[in-house]
Amino acid sequence: MFDQAFAHHGWSGLVSAVEDNPHTLLDRKQITLREFIAFELLMELDVLNDVLGKHRVPLAEKLKEAPLDLFADLPRTEYTEIIECWQEAFEWSYYDSVLKGLLLAGQRDRLSIRNHQQSAEADHKSFQAVFCIDEREDSIRRHIEAVDKCCETFGAPGFFGVEFYFQQEGSKFYDKLCPAPVTPKYLIKESGAILPDHHEPLYSKHTHGLFTGFFLSVTYGFWALAKKLQMMFNPKMSPAISNAYGHMDRQSALTIVNKNPEDLENGLQIGYTTEEMALRAENFLRGIGLVKSFAPIVYIVAHGSSSANNPHHGAHDCGACSGRPGATNARVMAFILNHDEVRKMLQEKGIHLPAATRFIGAMHDTAADVMGYYDDNDLNEATAAAHIIHQQHFETALNLNAKERSRRFASINSKQELEQVRKAIHSRSVSLFEPRPELGHGTNTLAIIGRRATSKGLFLDRRAFLNSYDYTTDPDGSILSAVMRPIGLVCGGINLEYYFSRVDNIKLGAGTKLPHNVMGLFAVANSSDGDLRPGLPWQMIEVHDPVRLLVIVEHQPEIVLKAIQSSPEVFEWYRNEWVHIVALHPGEQQFYYFRNGVFEKYEPITAASEIGTIHNMEAFIEDAREMETNHIVDATEENLPVYLLD
Repeated sequence: MFDQAFAHHGWSGLVSAVEDNPHTLLDRKQITLREFIAFELLMELDVLNDVLGKHRVPLAEKLKEAPLDLFADLPRTEYTEIIECWQEAFEWSYYDSVLKGLLLAGQRDRLSIRNHQQSAEADHKSFQAVFCIDEREDSIRRHIEAVDKCCETFGAPGFFGVEFYFQQEGSKFYDKLCPAPVTPKYLIKESGAILPDHHEPLYSKHTHGLFTGFFLSVTYGFWALAKKLQMMFNPKMSPAISNAYGHMDRQSALTIVNKNPEDLENGLQIGYTTEEMALRAENFLRGIGLVKSFAPIVYIVAHGSSSANNPHHGAHDCGACSGRPGATNARVMAFILNHDEVRKMLQEKGIHLPAATRFIGAMHDTAADVMGYYDDNDLNEATAAAHIIHQQHFETALNLNAKERSRRFASINSKQELEQVRKAIHSRSVSLFEPRPELGHGTNTLAIIGRRATSKGLFLDRRAFLNSYDYTTDPDGSILSAVMRPIGLVCGGINLEYYFSRVDNIKLGAGTKLPHNVMGLFAVANSSDGDLRPGLPWQMIEVHDPVRLLVIVEHQPEIVLKAIQSSPEVFEWYRNEWVHIVALHPGEQQFYYFRNGVFEKYEPITAASEIGTIHNMEAFIEDAREMETNHIVDATEENLPVYLLD
């Protein structure tokens, strides 16, 4: 049965997953792995009866030796020990430089604080922005902080603490917008949306009919060819392309507020009560340490990804939103934090939101480098004027972000003007023949849980998940336990997905995506091959270094240990060393590495002179691109080391 189940890759695992989580299929089916195996055995028995009839002997009667124990532990050998040592050395040659860089950045930050004269102007914040912890948002945060030195950025899991199913207007199915292990009890529905114009004959549902399909194919065939040629040489968004902003209409209404707890649909409560909204708002703000000194405008920035002809585009969206764009979550949390009754409840709990502070939902398209904003039409005159300036700053940051990303794409000249590079990046995201609209989570290696000051002065090459957390507001670690809960499941899960797909892309990944066909909206297969391909395609992992995630937490080691031991499913990630974890003691500025059940002191061996400094980001990116092009640095095997930012 073991051989039988693994004779056709992917199917047994899929059936087992559907049995445990039937909601993973849009069209739900009741199926069990036991039934699947029994069905296959019956088919195999039919073949044996047809070919051999009754004249056959069971295989067991001809066995001379006992079969191998397929589940026995593998013996340790000298070869496996060498491989283990090599892997550890490969990982720590990078980790050590990161830890040294964090110490240097911290020293410089403390020195600048001591030398800085405190003033009302120094405390003024032009705006604040809460991004997803996704490592692709590391660069846009760095650039917006460079463009507007008075802004402040935070990082939080991209569902922003509001878990629910979402039903887009006109949609038959619900979308789950929260981490995969979470089962929401709430439903938010969209109404009043301006549905996109999909009435072009080429995309009409009438093409599915026998006679209408034949007639439309003959009538519009040449037009379809002309449109296809136009899309190839002049790519632009169309109904055939996955549009990150097509998930929800910007002007639609959402059923966020529940006025009657008995208002249910399919067992789900429609919207949140005021108390439920206040609880989520408090947990969200305390989790990232944003409990005072609010700016006039706070942006809640989700992310999604647009791409064409890409069966894996869901892997480019937000992992904390179950592989979907997080715009709805950003819009919901912004609405909650603007709600008058919620603000009164927060004030009773010690969080005072100024009446002038407005929260605005937004979304960053990580493939096209485009930013969209939601519910920003009810601002007062002063806030609206500031919002226009902030949008201009975001546009500049997006230009810089596009240039930084262009270093990885051979088809784009990074030395062009910023606007031209960004235009090429945008065209790439809607190109039908582009197998790499973006590189997803490729190169992820770090997860930093702490204040922004801990990592703000470092260039980490878009490799770090950045989760904001302020240890000064959480001395006993009660908030940290909740913050750490999704780190292993979400960030560690993403990291291992890329790790195994990179280590053996044929068996554990998906091979090249070029021949992939979608199978029933639940998997992909290579052309006519019936095997389902697990893991990620080569075009998403070719620049990834196969190293485990290093989690760095800013707090005392005993508090961090208590936080990761708060639940067995969290602790197993660190106990089994599926990911590494280091505690940065804020008072001692000393690292403690967790191994064999305890935290022990760790001293980085990288010399301070080995950590370079970036004085001009644009010139640095161009130089890095040129070195990689000339094979001075191999971009497919080595990522840029850690640098301090000037």
